[in-house]
Amino acid sequence: MKLAYFPGCAATGTGRELNSSTLAACQAYGIELAEIPNWVCCGASAAHMTHPNLARALPAVSLAKAATMDVEGVLTACAACYNRLRLVELECKESDAARQEIEALADVKLEAVPPVRHIIEVFDPAQVAAKRSRAMSSLRVACYYGCLLTRPKEVSLDPNTVNPRVLDDLIRACGAETVEWPFKTECCGASLVLPQPESVARLSGRLLDAAQACGAEAIVVACPLCHSNLDLMQPTARRALATASPLPILYLTELVALALGAPESKLDLGRHTVPVPSLA
Repeated sequence: MKLAYFPGCAATGTGRELNSSTLAACQAYGIELAEIPNWVCCGASAAHMTHPNLARALPAVSLAKAATMDVEGVLTACAACYNRLRLVELECKESDAARQEIEALADVKLEAVPPVRHIIEVFDPAQVAAKRSRAMSSLRVACYYGCLLTRPKEVSLDPNTVNPRVLDDLIRACGAETVEWPFKTECCGASLVLPQPESVARLSGRLLDAAQACGAEAIVVACPLCHSNLDLMQPTARRALATASPLPILYLTELVALALGAPESKLDLGRHTVPVPSLA
């Protein structure tokens, strides 16, 4: 399988470990990635909250470039990028009038929009389990979907938007144990981290408290902003709600890559604020 790869801004900046683990996981699984040349920001947060037309035009630019590549679809590992790209894909496919409007906004052609897929979708749990070369049965994790993998329902990765299981199934295939907890789709505070950091500390602290109360030893995420709020902001969050011990925050791609035998040296695990225990 060959896919056009849309890394997104965070994965090439503050969340570089998401990019490195995505590349390692796909290589180990057998997926060929071709990065979209000169891709542009998807507009998550900054554009889609303030400028609806720009929020449609930005994803269209990258989708149009992907459409010229010899690939089966577009892959991203960022929940926010997936949400923005997928919504534009659906809008173009469901309405010729909307497609033409978006084409005019972005000055591109989108007659053949490639399907947008989040990385969760391309890893078949049964195949991951069969290919697994590293056991992680002692690790208990809480799977955190956040806001954008199940909202809106048109782009949800799981038909059960209240209690999704798709990420849980994948992480169990990696050999880890998943815990049941009530906050898997609650918001971490997202981009409020800049204007209202105290709100993010409170919201993220609640997530950390709930995960630990349910026996989790780590939280697995699929979004670099969620990762930042739960990992980078964790010292502040723990102070806000007197949360107990530090809790490692892992990208799902890191667990998949490790399960499939990728060396830890390829994954930039040292970039985490809360140290990640060795899973060898």
